[in-house]
Amino acid sequence: MAGLAPLPAPAYGRARDASVVWEQPGPELELLLANGEGKHLECKQEVPEGNSRKKMLKTIAAFASQDGGTVLIGVRDDLQIVGLSEKPTVDKQELQVVGMIRDSVEPAPPYESRVIDHDGKKVLAIEVSGGGQMYAYRDSDTQRPEFYVRVGPNTVPARHQEIAAGFRQAPTVTTF
Repeated sequence: MAGLAPLPAPAYGRARDASVVWEQPGPELELLLANGEGKHLECKQEVPEGNSRKKMLKTIAAFASQDGGTVLIGVRDDLQIVGLSEKPTVDKQELQVVGMIRDSVEPAPPYESRVIDHDGKKVLAIEVSGGGQMYAYRDSDTQRPEFYVRVGPNTVPARHQEIAAGFRQAPTVTTF
């Protein structure tokens, strides 16, 4: 069909289109996992605790500071879907993760959490949009803000020039 322009490919960092309803959540999860962990995907087998929790929250801050990305909880690093444990309930685990983000990432990052059912296994997806500004992970011990970026499948401390550039592009707020 000559004259028709191709549809643009979806890009990370954009808000999720609520008008699109996935009839087959299994294939959606498989699409997310197709390229493995990388700049836009991080997998966790279970709701993280301790040092693993800090790593996940730093990754969420990095996703929000750049182009966005997804954290899948209930998926091992080797991309095997294991699902969330049934105790505590999936809802309580989701609330726990939402609370972690609220308490540790500043300002509040643009994200959605949702549960994907894949062959009877529940996976928690934290879909982070790129926020157009820098987001900080605030360590609960030191209360010092830390800035991170994603380099391939790794979350690394942001360099001074990356932090400065992130603040220069931060949206301005007008108060009346």
